[in-house]
Amino acid sequence: MKPEKFIGIMLITLLLSCEMEEPPACSENKVDRQIGEVSFETNQHIMNSSFELEIYIDGKKINQQDKSNDIILSKKLKVGIHNYEIKIYTFNGEPSKTIKGRFIIQPDKTSEVFIDFKNYNSWT
Repeated sequence: MKPEKFIGIMLITLLLSCEMEEPPACSENKVDRQIGEVSFETNQHIMNSSFELEIYIDGKKINQQDKSNDIILSKKLKVGIHNYEIKIYTFNGEPSKTIKGRFIIQPDKTSEVFIDFKNYNSWT
């Protein structure tokens, strides 16, 4: 192959590949769309005993926000299926409870996980 043809083909390939790449701003938006949010909510106000909650997402303990209301945690996560485990410790002699489950994070949406304390009527 003649050097002129080789250089011409390389220039055309380079130009086409540059046009096909997304500008940085577009690729950042694509990353942002891969995030959603999960909100853990309870009806803990019905409890008449003291307790403490620990929340784990995908095996990692998550620091909770203000527990004074029924929304105990709101967290941004990557899109996909996630596992959660909630450990509930009571201070009135009752044994600890563990609740496990899964939730799906979708782009730019909030998934809700509701922990119904009515299911633990021995506590209320």
